[in-house]
Amino acid sequence: MKKTIAVILAVSLFAADLFAVAAGTTLFNFLKIPLNASQAATAGINAFSVNTVGSNPALIPFFDGMSLSASYAAYFQDTSFSSIDMTVPFKGGYHGINVSYGGFDYGKMDSYLEDSSSGYVKNGTFGASDAFFGASYGRIITDEIYIGAGLKYVWQTIDDSKMDGIVFTASGLYMPDETWYISGGIDNAGFAVDGYKMPSSIYLSMIDAPEMLNSMFMYGFELRIHSDETMWIKGACEFNYEKMFFARLGYNFPLNNSNSSLGDLHERNLSLGFGVEYGFFVIDYAWLPYGDLGSTNMISVRINF
Repeated sequence: MKKTIAVILAVSLFAADLFAVAAGTTLFNFLKIPLNASQAATAGINAFSVNTVGSNPALIPFFDGMSLSASYAAYFQDTSFSSIDMTVPFKGGYHGINVSYGGFDYGKMDSYLEDSSSGYVKNGTFGASDAFFGASYGRIITDEIYIGAGLKYVWQTIDDSKMDGIVFTASGLYMPDETWYISGGIDNAGFAVDGYKMPSSIYLSMIDAPEMLNSMFMYGFELRIHSDETMWIKGACEFNYEKMFFARLGYNFPLNNSNSSLGDLHERNLSLGFGVEYGFFVIDYAWLPYGDLGSTNMISVRINF
């Protein structure tokens, strides 16, 4: 059992390194991964567009109709992340729901048994994965104020061992006019599991967006503080041509822990991407460098009904 717990912690630490944050004693660090390529390309900011609705339910009322999205990212050593989410606005457009699923597959690992001399001998392989299922609700309070909240059931399996828990997300958005807005909230808050904290964070975002989410050019910033005591300032911008072709750029700047083992700042905190939207169909791509570990490619497909 002790060896299983040690492996669980090691996997969690490895995941945190992939996402360029220090792990501390948190579990389920895969929850820090942006749910789709559009959000990933814009530094993971939680309020940059309606594409972040899976982690910011206050944006749900901005959907005109039902939307279905699926994403996939290949990481390192046969690890990968995939997600799917669906947003359904209710009649009148004042409120709606989002349901989502995300999973991180760590691939196959070598299994070992303790022998009579207190050493270990190889005993085949086993799989490891993290996953969550979430549901959230968002609504308009006034013409200027939007709120949302949601729950995720999250679990981790390593061979025949399992750890699980529940996290809570809440967000709000204030839009005094159609030229800018601010959004803030708490992400992935929950009770500790077997002594390991959830990867919770609080954030405050400010987005400059003339014509509210339909601008040719928009930019924004976000301050995010994690429960593992890491703090980040995120910045991103997006340019679109005729609302059909999108180019995105983002950057994560660490305030107190740079995770320098992964390489220089410019090698691991930058994000780039593009998108194409034609009618009801949207495809997005993000390129994410992780310094000495190489780079990751994420692709998303969205269908608007």
